[in-house]
Amino acid sequence: MLGIIAGAIGSIVAAATSVVKSLSVVGLAVDGLKAIGSALVNLAKALGLIKPQMQVDELGDKAIQSGYDPEQYDTYAEYVKDVEKFDLDAEKSRLIPEEDKIRKGMELATGVMLEKHQNLPVERFCVEVGKRSDFFSESVLGEVGKLIDTDENYMSDILGYLDGSLKNDNKLEEVVGTLSDIYKECNPGISDSDALDAVFRERA
Repeated sequence: MLGIIAGAIGSIVAAATSVVKSLSVVGLAVDGLKAIGSALVNLAKALGLIKPQMQVDELGDKAIQSGYDPEQYDTYAEYVKDVEKFDLDAEKSRLIPEEDKIRKGMELATGVMLEKHQNLPVERFCVEVGKRSDFFSESVLGEVGKLIDTDENYMSDILGYLDGSLKNDNKLEEVVGTLSDIYKECNPGISDSDALDAVFRERA
């Protein structure tokens, strides 16, 4: 049984590492990488998989310093919980490059989401949302996360709207309505038309 569990965790680790590596090929500067990493961690927070106060670089720092092996755990979620509890050594933190911390944090956020929602298009999400970090604030991502937790296929519809691949008129209307409602709720004081305009501007 332990071998089966280890194999499953190993697959998650491999998939998460692959996603982060593919994103890194873009050659983003640290700030750009952190924007995508933060979006990824914020979605994992919204899904209840990472502590609300945790930041992507802090999570990665803890994972690197702890040296914990995810394949020694029954689930990837248990591994992440132990990493979150780890106490950082400030001196060691200064010696670890920021980029390494961010990538490791992204890996953990990706892995814990893939374990719960195997069909989530996490890589696509990172690319599209990373381009739109002004729109996808932490509060907006929190609301999007609630939708995905209810129906994981909804992420594909949102991404299809953003990248222009969603063609079904009924689904387009639903996504626009949902995103504008979320945007208005998270930005009190703006009008319905301004919220709609904000959503329309994000479509490729």
